[in-house]
Amino acid sequence: MNRVILSIVALLFQLNLLGQLFPLSDHYDVNALAINPAYAGRQDALSLTASYRNQWVGFRDAPKSYILTVHSPVYNDRIGLGLLVENNSIGIFKETSFFGNYSYRMELGQGKLALGLGFGVTVSNIAWNELLADDPNDVQLMNSATSQVLPNFSLGMYYYTKKYYVGISMPLFLSHELDKNTGKYKTGNNFSGSNYFFSGGYELGLSQYVKFLPSALIKYHPDNPVQIDLNARISLKDRIWIGAGYRSKDILVGMVQCQLNYQLRMGYSYDFNFGDLGKYINGSHEIVLNYIFRYSRKVIGPRQF
Repeated sequence: MNRVILSIVALLFQLNLLGQLFPLSDHYDVNALAINPAYAGRQDALSLTASYRNQWVGFRDAPKSYILTVHSPVYNDRIGLGLLVENNSIGIFKETSFFGNYSYRMELGQGKLALGLGFGVTVSNIAWNELLADDPNDVQLMNSATSQVLPNFSLGMYYYTKKYYVGISMPLFLSHELDKNTGKYKTGNNFSGSNYFFSGGYELGLSQYVKFLPSALIKYHPDNPVQIDLNARISLKDRIWIGAGYRSKDILVGMVQCQLNYQLRMGYSYDFNFGDLGKYINGSHEIVLNYIFRYSRKVIGPRQF
């Protein structure tokens, strides 16, 4: 039954516009380059982050995501360069993306403002042969491409100080429309169908060793309901972070992160769906690892975001 449902979704999706899959992430503050190219170079050192997300455990053909990012400041720290490699799958849809990221940073007030550009391609594969079609000679299926290389771009802005950050991004804003006569996709820039991400976080010191870190991520698309992620974490001696979050609709998140040493941070989160879908799945799991290749003694403690 799960496979049938996802197959129906795939067919409906194919008839209109093809846009890259956007995986969910509970640790968007650690791996922000995945949603905002202006984050490149933010950690003031060569940084590598890897994450894996297994969503809707127990639900066949459910989404899975693998993300790898590498970025570093260059040229007197004004420019940040980064690489994003991402693999997403859901049902018969599978995508692998390769994106370069560029950011330019400038002093502004008590912090820095970064402007970013992402550019690359997504290799999209659709396994039509896995569909249980009543008519295997259906013209729609026969004319549909199984693999496409789709170019795309991302834009972003990121402002940060020692205490807070705000970000705005428009990831993968090009659209790809299916030509039903040829089964190929045409690339366009219909901004009315683009995604807009708004993020922000704040650090509030409660005592010498305890900090409170609220954050939010808002995802807006003109044709879909607004999705809001609200997180709140407690930092203990800048070594352990324990928190909880809420994602609209009907999802609670529990998360923990640990700074194993000055260079390596590890995080885990579990999503609990208390809506109707929660009756059929065993939640979602996400693991993230972040490694900083150079640690500066000038920094008081590890970055909070």
